[in-house]
Amino acid sequence: MRKLFDFLFVLAAAVATLPALGQTDITISEIQTRRFRVMQRCPDGIVLLHATVGYKHWDESGFHQDQNFYYFTGLPNASAAILAIDGAAQESWLFVPPQPKGPKMGPDLTGMNRVLFAPGEVTESELGIEHVVSWDVLVPYLDGRLKSKPDLVLYLDSGGQTSGMQTLFGSNPADLLAIASLNQAWHAAVQAKWSSATLRDAYPLLDGVRQVKSVAEVARLRKASTITVAGFWAGVQAIAPGKTQRQVEGEVVNACLQAGSEGMSLWPWVRSGPFSLGSTLFEAFADYRNLDRQMQADEVVRLDLGCDYQMYKGDFGRTIPVSGQFNEWQREVMELLNGAYLAGVNKLQPGESPQEVFKATVGYIEHHRNDFKTAQAREAAAAFLKQPNTPLHALGVDMAEGVGKSFLPGNVLCYEPLLAAGGQAFFVEDTFLITATGHEVLNPALPYGPDDIESAIARIRHR
Repeated sequence: MRKLFDFLFVLAAAVATLPALGQTDITISEIQTRRFRVMQRCPDGIVLLHATVGYKHWDESGFHQDQNFYYFTGLPNASAAILAIDGAAQESWLFVPPQPKGPKMGPDLTGMNRVLFAPGEVTESELGIEHVVSWDVLVPYLDGRLKSKPDLVLYLDSGGQTSGMQTLFGSNPADLLAIASLNQAWHAAVQAKWSSATLRDAYPLLDGVRQVKSVAEVARLRKASTITVAGFWAGVQAIAPGKTQRQVEGEVVNACLQAGSEGMSLWPWVRSGPFSLGSTLFEAFADYRNLDRQMQADEVVRLDLGCDYQMYKGDFGRTIPVSGQFNEWQREVMELLNGAYLAGVNKLQPGESPQEVFKATVGYIEHHRNDFKTAQAREAAAAFLKQPNTPLHALGVDMAEGVGKSFLPGNVLCYEPLLAAGGQAFFVEDTFLITATGHEVLNPALPYGPDDIESAIARIRHR
């Protein structure tokens, strides 16, 4: 019932407050609705969200706001502020830092894009938040709330997969506080100050609120996909024997920026030959060179990318032959992959579950495992059936959002199964919007079959 309530509530809010279909404005009213939905889910406590602190890194394309802080405030650049969504009191507080000493922030960042906000009624009215106060008030506020309600729960965001990747190896010995992520540091700071309080992870609660996208969110995701396709075709054109993966990455990034992106949703995965295998994909995240290498004529490339648009992400891709032509066994593996993929995609409908998607994909491969002539295609089928590789994730203001137990209209999902044979991997991925009657491919149409991919490569390289 909660999921149905959430969907109907968001749908009603979208109809009442948003502009015409296709426009990407997210109103203050919609953001207030998001906070209200959090309050409904945590009547026993307070969700505390911390904005990103300071400037961007030198090598980042722009300042990266904490996703949940942005989603529940609409503030992409607010630095160091703290949002409290008080489910017990049914109100929200924004605790803002003072203007730092030294040169003041210039006049170019205005409105919702400001870095710093003044406490008081004017800002409260502008942001639609009940209380905007100095962050000096935070400790007295929480002290008072915990004194009046000792069993109050403090919900702190763990950050999901994005934060988890930062802490994969740990960051300090067990007897020292962790330093790897803002989420960990914020948790440690709150725990040290209010050691007797009950702390719980807010991420599942917040992620659940985010799963059903509004009209404006879908419009932003659609625009991000349209921009991303420019990067995709630039990557296809740049792939060639002797070229490095880095060179292709540069072409993808340039095309996305030329098409109107604010930056990359993910740094392009241009993973060729043995580096396309699932076991090596995340190794690049720990390598200064991003596992760069020269591409060889008999290899395939995982071209997997996404471009940002107004904080929302793109994500899709295909398997591309370096030479422009698949050989016989590569063609068979591609045909097996596409059939299994589309069988799973047919289950992307309201009321279906991720397990049904996976079951359909596995069932297709089981049924067709002996239909192919080459040993590599049979190898790919056998390896997949032994250990299926079927990533399915949601997409929004983060690259890897959670997926509910069953699909709802308004979910935006990416499905990307992977087959491996001949020492390299084959993948396919689109972005899907679950609709009332089924699903829509949110990204512009891309070829699936090996013949269609080869024809597209020939056309684009001829131009």
